[in-house]
Amino acid sequence: MKTILSLIISLVLASHSFGQSNFIQIETNKTLGLFSFLETSSRQLGTSSSFREYIIESYKQDKVFNKIIDSYSNLNLDYSFKRQDFPEKRASYTTTKDLLWIAASNSRDIDDFSQRIIGLLPHQTHIQLIELLKKVESYYDDLIWNKEQENILRIQNQLDNYKVQISDLYFRISKFYNTSWNTSIPFKIMLYPIPLKNGNTTAIPKGNALICGFLSHNENDYKARLGIVVHEMCHILYKEQNPDFQHQLDQWFTNSNSPYASLAYSFINEGLATVLGNGWAYKQIQKSLDSKEWYNNKHIDGFAHSLFPLVEQYLNDKKSIDQDFINESIELFKQTFPKATKETDILMNSLQLFANTEEEIEINEIANNIHNYFNIRSMSFSTPILSIKSKETFDKKEITKLIIIDSDNTNTIIGLQESFPNLKIKTPLNTIDILKDEKSKSTIIIINIDGVAKLNDAYKVLSNIVYLENGMNYKIK
Repeated sequence: MKTILSLIISLVLASHSFGQSNFIQIETNKTLGLFSFLETSSRQLGTSSSFREYIIESYKQDKVFNKIIDSYSNLNLDYSFKRQDFPEKRASYTTTKDLLWIAASNSRDIDDFSQRIIGLLPHQTHIQLIELLKKVESYYDDLIWNKEQENILRIQNQLDNYKVQISDLYFRISKFYNTSWNTSIPFKIMLYPIPLKNGNTTAIPKGNALICGFLSHNENDYKARLGIVVHEMCHILYKEQNPDFQHQLDQWFTNSNSPYASLAYSFINEGLATVLGNGWAYKQIQKSLDSKEWYNNKHIDGFAHSLFPLVEQYLNDKKSIDQDFINESIELFKQTFPKATKETDILMNSLQLFANTEEEIEINEIANNIHNYFNIRSMSFSTPILSIKSKETFDKKEITKLIIIDSDNTNTIIGLQESFPNLKIKTPLNTIDILKDEKSKSTIIIINIDGVAKLNDAYKVLSNIVYLENGMNYKIK
């Protein structure tokens, strides 16, 4: 009888282990690699600079390759749409670029990818994208895919050993986030090789795919991937919290009387993913805390370290995020960054951006180039500055407003003074004004320039200002 009982228990445990293991899937997909290859080569946001330098150095003399990349850079693949039932300050927007990443991660080949994305893009854009993927395929094969199969198999086997452990971590973390996820939909760790031993990598969560570049010439890189995988899983769990709970969490931050609440809110997603993935999960797997920095940003890294004891206690007690947790998080943010209400890098984390230009090329230049100077987590963009749509958002509370006057300068200054009657808006040409709007409890930055060509100079000046003091004016050189 004991033997039969032991056998039954063993079968149950094996079945449970198999289910957990199957919930976490590890794959490498050539179509995803091709898409990331184009994204990286054309300097798209969220791609590895080390990988880009390697590609550019390899093909810098190849005119055909560079023409492909130029053509890809000119494609507009990024249209956004809003989830209406989610709080404004949460990840309420999804983009067609997100859906392209998801489709690429699930596609057998380019033709399969083409079928999966029908309707996402204008027809001509769709055709051009597929043509460019087919043209760049031979370059990707020669430089990466055909050479990296052994390294791909190695890291897949290395990570396979941790699938059950990652699954266990998921169930504890999902309880903490108060997120329900149907386990019939697996979490897919989608890998693509970066043929370097050292350098920076990037990872992005899209749908149920945790898309990770890995250093394929570094045999121990899998150890870093483990924490990153959990980090990206946390972003998905945060995004997929029930709408009702998202509104509840939003209210806990919004109703706080602390002037640090909105700033802590803008960092909470990245802070939690870092403390859970790079801190707590690393400790669970490696049996000790990582002594190095957890995130290559002093504010995210500092916030995550300050959160660690609180988060670990909640996980040990099997508790979910509640109002006490949010209140304590706000206080920890205040203690860690006491000058946060004036610190430029923190205030630029969450941003409303306004400009006058309505030219698509200039709009992309304004929106994309700012990421070269600031670590922006969320940003909305409205144009022109004095449009009805823009004015409707001037009163949005506790969010930095960056107003770039690139044309119709005099009339725009007059219009802004009418919209903000309590502020003294002058802002001479080719200068930056720092103002504080008490009505919206927001810092307002006005950049007045004689054309978009001056914008990078303005961004550089702004990035060198450590604290944004009300009433200060800076000349753009």
